[in-house]
Amino acid sequence: PLPARAPQRALTAGGAALALLLGTLVFSMASPPRDAKAAPAGGQVKLISYNIHDAVDRHGRLDPEAVARTLETRRADVILLQEAGRGSLLSGTTDVGVWLSRRLGMKLLWGPAADGQFGNAILTSLPVEKSGIGRMPRGDWSQIRGYVWAKLKVGSSSLDVWSTHLEDGGDQGGERLREVSALLRAWGGGPRTVVGGDFNAGPGADAIDRMTDGTGLRSAATGGDASPTTSDGERTDWIFGTDDLTFSGYQVAPAGSGHYPVAVTVRVGG
Repeated sequence: PLPARAPQRALTAGGAALALLLGTLVFSMASPPRDAKAAPAGGQVKLISYNIHDAVDRHGRLDPEAVARTLETRRADVILLQEAGRGSLLSGTTDVGVWLSRRLGMKLLWGPAADGQFGNAILTSLPVEKSGIGRMPRGDWSQIRGYVWAKLKVGSSSLDVWSTHLEDGGDQGGERLREVSALLRAWGGGPRTVVGGDFNAGPGADAIDRMTDGTGLRSAATGGDASPTTSDGERTDWIFGTDDLTFSGYQVAPAGSGHYPVAVTVRVGG
C-alpha cells in the first residue's frame, strides 16, 4: 500500500511541475522575437565590443542595468561581450547574458570559457544563419579561454563576427600568442569577418601583430586611433576586420566597467 503521505507528495510534485511549466511559458513570452530585423540600408552594421566584467563595476557593485544603458545608447546591431556570466559567482549567480538579452531585446549566442558559467557572448538583432563556439587548447595557465562566432545575414550578404578573450598577465605573452594562432586556425581566413574582444595586449605585442601579419585582418581603429580602452589607460580591447569591409566611426567611450566599450560602424559590400 502507498504511504499515507503519498497524495500530499503527488500534489506537491504536481504543483512544482505546474510552476515549471508556467516559468517556461513566461520565459518564452519574455524572450526576444525570433524574427530579427534586417540590416540597415547600405549594409551599415553598428558593432560594439565590450568586456563587461560580469556587470560588476569598478566599485564592486553588480549593476547590469548600467551595462544595458551603456549599450542601449549606442544602438548597436551587434554586441561582442567578454566576461559575460551565466550564473557565475562573480555576479552573485545572476544570468547576466540572458538578462541583457531580454533587457535589450536581442538574441543571445554564448560560449563558455573559464567554465560552464563564464565566457563570451554575442548579442544581435540581425538574423543568425549559423553560429558556433570553441575553446583554446589548455596551456600552462589554469583558465581555459574560448570564443563564440556567428554568421549574420546583412541584406543579400553576410557578416561573420567573433568574440574572444585572451589570457591576462604580463608574463603570459606566449600563451596569448598560442591562443591567437588557435583562433586564426578556427576562423580559417573567411571573408567579411570581424573579430573583437579583450586581447589583454597592447599595440606592438606579439599577439596583436600575429592577428594582422599576413592574415587579411586589420585594426578597425580608423586613422590609427590610439585611445585607451581601460580605466588604467591601457589599450587591450580590439576590433579587427577583413580587407573586404569598410570601417568608420571608431569610438571608445568611458563606462562603468574597468574596460570601455569599443564601437565602430562596419559596411558590408561595395
